[in-house]
Amino acid sequence: MIKYSMYVKGHSFFHNLDPRTKLVVLTSIFGLAILYRDPLYLGVIAGSVLFIIRFICNIKLRKLVTYIKPVLPLILMSLLLWPFFQPTGNILFEYGIIRISEDGIKMGLAMTFRIFAIITGTFLLLMTTLQRDLVLGLMKFKVPYEYCLTLAISLRYVPTLAGITYTIMDAQRSRGLELDKGSFFKRIKNYVPIITPLIIGSIRMAEELAIAIESRGFGHGERTFLKDISLKGKDYVTMLLFILILGAGIYIRLLGYGTLEFL
Repeated sequence: MIKYSMYVKGHSFFHNLDPRTKLVVLTSIFGLAILYRDPLYLGVIAGSVLFIIRFICNIKLRKLVTYIKPVLPLILMSLLLWPFFQPTGNILFEYGIIRISEDGIKMGLAMTFRIFAIITGTFLLLMTTLQRDLVLGLMKFKVPYEYCLTLAISLRYVPTLAGITYTIMDAQRSRGLELDKGSFFKRIKNYVPIITPLIIGSIRMAEELAIAIESRGFGHGERTFLKDISLKGKDYVTMLLFILILGAGIYIRLLGYGTLEFL
């Protein structure tokens, strides 16, 4: 079944926050993830995001796993490849020009936790915020509506294209196409019957979307909205809390903590 949104319906504390507050929370998570290089600090940040998703948003982790699966290869690739690019420190394994050291493993873990924290932080926003509310929140930050609409369309159609891809793959498998057999180059060639109809379908959707937008008078007149959003007391408290957390993180980093000795 094709899903059009990552939003998980709920009535948790985080669900009921203003989208601008959630954007501030996301910015704080991004800032902390980029700020530190120590896997211990980054692991705490990633674990904290998981804690917020599970206990404050009341979203089951298996729901999050469903969305993480497509990007899991990227996370694992970071864990496996970084040790090869950081051969300094105590060497644990060496074969020819390949050298794996303790520093490389620490760097691999740090980059893995950083990517994981950024990805789960993004999912935290998307799973607790309706797309229309996210657009309203961005517009309250004075982001032009055209850019907000572009973001909303992207969020709306990425899951759609993923669903269409799975549908095409199932249809081709029913015709006898074996996607997971053969050599590496054979597997790449097997995906041509998947990519071709996907591109054609994407072009058709883009044309239909352009017609729909033009028929609704996009770009003509002043934009009005049926729903409005407003900040409440809990929004101000939450924003202040995460701004203070980010400020404390910057201060700790300036003291020299949260980095690796070889960097």
